[in-house]
Amino acid sequence: MKRLVPLAGLMLGLFAPFSQAGASGDYGCEPSWKLASNSFSTCGNRAALSPGNDTRVNMFFLLQGAPREASGGLSYPAASDERMLGRNFFYWGLLRRAYDPAYQGAARGDQFYGSRCYSLASGARDFGAAMQANGRLPAAEREQLTQARSLLVDRCNGNPATNWPSGVTSAPGREFLSYLAAADAFYGEDWDGARQGFGSLRGARDRWVAETAAYMLARVELNAAQAGSFDEYGDFGGPEKTDRTALARARSGFQDYLKRYPKGRYAASAQGLMRRALWLAGDMAGLAHEYERLLGALPGGGSQAGDLIEEIDNKLLLASAGRNAIDGPLLLATVDLMLMRDVEATGVPAITAAALAAQEPRFAGRSELFSFVTANHAYYVARDMRRVLQLIPDDARQRSYSPLAFSRQVLRGMALAALKDRNEAGFWLELLGGANAFYQRPLVELALAMNYERSGRLADVFAGSSPIGQTAIREILLQHVAGPDLLRAQVTSEARPGHERDLALFTLLYKQLTHGRYAAYLNDSKLLRADAPTQGGFWDLRAQEKISVGLFRNGTWSDGYACPALATTAATLARDAADSGARLCLGDFYRLNGFDDFEMNRAKPAADELGGSASLFPGTSAYRGKFYADIIADSRAPAGDRAYALYRAINCYAPSGNNACGGNAVAQSQRKAWFERLKSEYPNSEWARKLRYYW
Repeated sequence: MKRLVPLAGLMLGLFAPFSQAGASGDYGCEPSWKLASNSFSTCGNRAALSPGNDTRVNMFFLLQGAPREASGGLSYPAASDERMLGRNFFYWGLLRRAYDPAYQGAARGDQFYGSRCYSLASGARDFGAAMQANGRLPAAEREQLTQARSLLVDRCNGNPATNWPSGVTSAPGREFLSYLAAADAFYGEDWDGARQGFGSLRGARDRWVAETAAYMLARVELNAAQAGSFDEYGDFGGPEKTDRTALARARSGFQDYLKRYPKGRYAASAQGLMRRALWLAGDMAGLAHEYERLLGALPGGGSQAGDLIEEIDNKLLLASAGRNAIDGPLLLATVDLMLMRDVEATGVPAITAAALAAQEPRFAGRSELFSFVTANHAYYVARDMRRVLQLIPDDARQRSYSPLAFSRQVLRGMALAALKDRNEAGFWLELLGGANAFYQRPLVELALAMNYERSGRLADVFAGSSPIGQTAIREILLQHVAGPDLLRAQVTSEARPGHERDLALFTLLYKQLTHGRYAAYLNDSKLLRADAPTQGGFWDLRAQEKISVGLFRNGTWSDGYACPALATTAATLARDAADSGARLCLGDFYRLNGFDDFEMNRAKPAADELGGSASLFPGTSAYRGKFYADIIADSRAPAGDRAYALYRAINCYAPSGNNACGGNAVAQSQRKAWFERLKSEYPNSEWARKLRYYW
């Protein structure tokens, strides 16, 4: 659990931004390319409400009550790792930017972030504007007061603010100067001085001074109440550490402010700080009730909704006491879904069917939400797919969907897939017609692609009339499942982006070589265009290794052992696949052009993920480690080739002792035997002279 920032709630902003841990958590990230989601990953959120989504994402979607188009001037936000996420998955912050393009994340660059001095800059602007608006304040005094306001920076830096101006004599000038003195006491933790100063200004003639003093008086009490609530690391000690008397005065002060200024400049902040008072008091039931009320009142998009959701996630969902106090449908649904996450990953027992059933009265008027939550339990916990179909009727022919309505249909489709229903593909095709909001269509395309992959219809994904246009989906299937004919067809498809065609060609040529199809490689290498890039080619979605298709023509062939261009090596192997020199040169091509890490990290997707079905490419892959082992054991191989094979086989484990050449690792005793053989049988070879260790 991340620590709370002690004083971050005492700002002038609408909602207090705190650490983003809570029920969602921000840990390592690697999305699983599948629809089912009951294990959390920070970037693995989907457009459908699900247990594995960040709780903030689920709350955000629950606020979107009506269907919303992805158009209307909005567009998908750019993501640095879009190659890995496609438009199928997203971070919480990415979703916020999609619906609120101005969102840039929490502004934590301020030197006073997380303290009551965070309001220093905005307060200075307000102070200056108020003085400018007061026509009775002399210009000379306004200049002196502006300079005096800047002295509060010294106070916030731990130094006393001194040298208050002595030439301020007008009535409004004295009010502004008294306000500065009270603010100085506030920032310096002199609560009594701040109380006295702001209290005396509540009846000031300047309306800004009077209103701000009333608001600040309540802030003083709230700060005094929590002064002993946090330890040196910022951890909250619990409600028992809070000064209840000061807290009561704070709540009364905010109520008084809101009564006097119901539409005041600090009304939203005062309401937010009243929620903080509930939290400091440990009144989780009151806090939950207030959050549910706000969720029902706020529009679904925009910064206010996002900020509120982050506050709820941190303040209410962080601890079991907060979750147990929830009784409203939106927050209940959020927590219920979270309690259906993978038990092995969370260590938290899943919510029971009986506990869910007991909640039904709390979902009064929200029957579709309750049946959806119940259907999620049937899918993820009970594994009763037919129950899912009973709870969620087919409604896959709408023109658009709210997030909840879309999520219901996706869950139904997932149940159809689990039952291997023959109508599953048709269902997804119908759902595509209304999947218009952000990230919805890519998710349905993923579902349809997985159906085609597993039903022997992979070619339908790449047909000219295919509705599956997401490049990330297509590239995973090209890399892990497609056979040579399909790969070859995609290389020549002018309808697809050059990146996708390059990847198809790279995969085709790479697999022709690694699968020993050397004659086919020579023929297919004719598809290489003259300007094929040797750098900046593509990111393998799994390995995250940058490999470029131009390497097959312009790569590095040798760094000591004499090798011709790759085409010559492939031609030799096409005539004699056992030629030791050519195999050593092919191994050097892999080694010198980054293919070792690429192959080792390019894990096959899990069986339940996109690309997890059996590869349609004939044959099996041969690693360069096998080349070396075979040549070492081949008494007919030239001595120089055996010496180099020994040298390279041992270096497969340099310097970590881990195998970098693919295939099964060999024991250190075998590496020692190879080392001794190289030194004894080929002592005069340059490879024996260069090698000093075995690993």
